Amino acid sequence: MHSEHPLFQEDGNTWTPGLTASSRLSALTQEMFDVFWILTPAGEIQAISSSWQTLPDQQEFVYPGRGWLDAVHPMDRQQGEDALHQAINSGHTSELVCHIRGYDNSYHLVHLRFIPVREASGTIGEVLACGNNLTKQMQTEQMSEAQIQFALKASGVGMWDWDLIKDELVWTDQKRALFGLSSEIPISDERFLEALHPDDRERTRQSNMQAIAEKKEYSKDYRTIWPDGSVHWLTDRAQVICDETGKPTRVVGATLDITELKHTEKELQEAKDEVTTILESITDAFLCLDSQWRYFYVNQRMETYLGKKREEVLGKDMWEVVPMLLGTIFEDRYRTAMATQQATHFEAFHPAFQRWVETRVYPQPHGLSIYFHDISERKQIEEALRESEARFNRLRESNIIGIITTDREGNILEANEAFLSLLGYTQEDLAAGQMKWDIITTPQTRARDTEAIEEALRTGVAQPYEKEYITKGGKRVPVLIGRALFRREGSPPLFLCFALDQTSRKEMEKQKDLFLGITGHELRTPLAALRGTLQLIERRLRRFINKTDNLSPEMVSFFDGMQKNLANGVRQVDIQTHLINDLLDVSRITSGTLKLSLQRCDLIPIIRETVEDLRLVAPERQLLLELPEDTPVNVLIDQNRIGQVITNYVTNAIRYSSSDQPVHIGLAVQENMARVWVRDHGPGLSKEAQEKVWRCFHQIKEVPVQSGSGKGLGLGLYICQTLIEQHQGEVDVESISGKGSTFWFSLPLANGNE
Repeated sequence: MHSEHPLFQEDGNTWTPGLTASSRLSALTQEMFDVFWILTPAGEIQAISSSWQTLPDQQEFVYPGRGWLDAVHPMDRQQGEDALHQAINSGHTSELVCHIRGYDNSYHLVHLRFIPVREASGTIGEVLACGNNLTKQMQTEQMSEAQIQFALKASGVGMWDWDLIKDELVWTDQKRALFGLSSEIPISDERFLEALHPDDRERTRQSNMQAIAEKKEYSKDYRTIWPDGSVHWLTDRAQVICDETGKPTRVVGATLDITELKHTEKELQEAKDEVTTILESITDAFLCLDSQWRYFYVNQRMETYLGKKREEVLGKDMWEVVPMLLGTIFEDRYRTAMATQQATHFEAFHPAFQRWVETRVYPQPHGLSIYFHDISERKQIEEALRESEARFNRLRESNIIGIITTDREGNILEANEAFLSLLGYTQEDLAAGQMKWDIITTPQTRARDTEAIEEALRTGVAQPYEKEYITKGGKRVPVLIGRALFRREGSPPLFLCFALDQTSRKEMEKQKDLFLGITGHELRTPLAALRGTLQLIERRLRRFINKTDNLSPEMVSFFDGMQKNLANGVRQVDIQTHLINDLLDVSRITSGTLKLSLQRCDLIPIIRETVEDLRLVAPERQLLLELPEDTPVNVLIDQNRIGQVITNYVTNAIRYSSSDQPVHIGLAVQENMARVWVRDHGPGLSKEAQEKVWRCFHQIKEVPVQSGSGKGLGLGLYICQTLIEQHQGEVDVESISGKGSTFWFSLPLANGNE
C-alpha cells in the first residue's frame, strides 16, 4: 500500500481514542472491494489498497502510473479508458465489467466503478476506482445467477466450460445468444464445430487441440453461421486447466462478438487498398518514412525515381540509400519538419533523381510522408522564357526595328529608340504623354488599328499590316506593323508591337511601278505595230494565193508554211502582250491603283462569249459548257476583268491537260452566290501545290505543260484571286493527284437576282 496518500495516513481527527479516520476508511474499503485504486484526473495511480492482492495469486503491484491498464484485458482497455473519461467529464460515477489479469496471467471478471472526488473549489481532484471480483464470487457461489447474467450481459461476454474428462460442454445463455441458439438445443464440441463457417472449422479444431496439448492460454477468431443464415465474427479467449499431475482436465473461456470490429477492419483495409491503388497510379512519386528515417512505403513512381525496387529500400535508412541528400535543402527541410511537426513545401533540383521536383513534406505521428512532383519541363520552359526575354531585350535595345508596348486603346506605354527616332520623339516626350494614339495615327488607319487589336484579343496575334504614322514634324511615315497580346492575369491586356519602316520600300515600289508603266507602254506600242504588220502580210498573202492559178506543188507548200509562220508570230506577239499586261496589273495591284468598272449584267453570256473566243484560239480542243438555261444570273461586275479570269482558268486547263481530253466550264447558283468552275483531266495538284498556286510569281514545277504555249510568269492566278476578291468573291481549287483539277470562283448575286 502506498502510505504517502492522505487516505492511508494517520491524523488527529479520530472517532475513538487510538483509531484514526483513515484506519477505519481503509478497513471499510478493503472489506467492501477487491480492487481499490486512487487515480489522478490524468489516470495515473496515486495509491492502492492491499485488497488488490486478494485477486488470486496477485502477489504484488507491478503497474505504476497508467500501467493499471496493462492489467486490463486488451479487448477491455478502450472501454476502461472511456469509463474513466466519462466519470471525469460528467462528474458522475461510471462503471463497467472487464477482465483483469492475475499473477498467473489468468483473467478475472471484475465489476469496476470510477467515482470522481471533487475538491472544495468544485474541480475533480482524483478518481476512486473500486471493484469486485465477479469470477471469485461465481466460484464461491456468493453471487446470484441473476447478478452473473446481468454482468455477462452488460459485458457482452459469453462464458463456456469444456470438461475434457467427461467431454461435456457447458455454455451460458449469452454464449448461446452469440451463436443464435436457444437454451433448449444441446451443446457439444461437434455441435460447436457444425455452427462454424466451413472455411473456419478445421483451423479452429486444430487451434483447440494444439492449445490443449501445449496446456496454455490461447485465443482464436472464427465465423459462425446462425440458423437464419447470417454470418457473425466471434473471438474466444480460453485457458486450459490441469490437475495436480499436469493433465488437462477442462478448458474455460469467454466469447465476444467482433463482427463490427471485423467489418471496420475490412473497411479500413479496403480504404487502405484504395489509397494504395491511388498512390500507385499517380504520376507523382510518394514515400513514407518512420521516425528513424527508414522507408516503410514507396509507390511505383518512386521506384522509377530511385532506380530501385521497393524491396531493396523498405526498412532501410534513407540517408544510406540516398546519401547525396546530406547537406542539401532536402535534409534541412526534412529534419525541420520532423522536429517541428510542421508541413513544408519547396522546389529544388533533386541530386538523386536528377530532375527538378516540387516537394511537399507532411509530418505524421511516427514519421514523414513526402510527395515529389516533377517540374523539370516547367523549369525548362521558365529557363527558355528567360532566355527568350533576354534575346528580346537585346533585340529591342539593338534598335534594328521599332518595338512598342500599347494598351487596348492603342496608347504607347513603352518604345525603343528605333521607334522614337522614326517618329522624331524622345523618351521624355513619351513620358510626358505627347505620343497619343490619335495624334500619331492617321484617320485613314485608325479603323484598321482597331480591327487588329480585336483580332489580337481573339487569337493572340494580329496579322501584320501597313499603316502610316504621323511624325512629330507632321510628316507621314509608312510602316509594316505586327501585334501580339500579353495576357496578364488580373490586369488589362497589353500588346507588343513591331514597326518596320517602309519608306525605302515604298519609294522602290514607286520606281518599279513607274518603270513597269513606262516599259509596258514602250513595249506594247511596237508589239501592236508588229502584230498589225504580221496580220497585214497574212491577209495579202492569202489574197495572192486566191488570185493565182496553177501554182506548183512547191509553191503551195512554201505559201502554207509561210501562213503558219505568220500565225505563230501573231500568237507569240499576243503572248508577250499578255505577259506585259499581267506585269502592269500586278503593278496596279501593289500600288492600289487597279480600278474596276462595275455594271449589273448577266454572267451567262459573258462565260459563253469568252469560251467562244477561246475556241477560235484553240480550235483543236473540246470545250464543254454546262450553263443554266433560260435563267439569267445577274451580278455586279467588271465584264472585262471577269472575262480575264475565265480566260486564265480555261487557258491553264488547256495548257496542263492532254489535247484529247475535254475541258468543262460550268456555272451554278448556291446561296446567293454564282459559282463558275473550270475542270480539266490533267495530272492534278498536290496539297502543297494547291496552297502555293495563288502566290505571286509562283510557277508549278512538278506539273508539266501538255499542250499550248509554255509557262508564263506565274502571275495569272494571283491576278485572278485579287480581281475576284475586289468583286467580294472567293477563289479556290479542288484537286486529286492523277485525277485532274477544278478551279472555281464565286461572285455575289446582284440585289433582286433569283
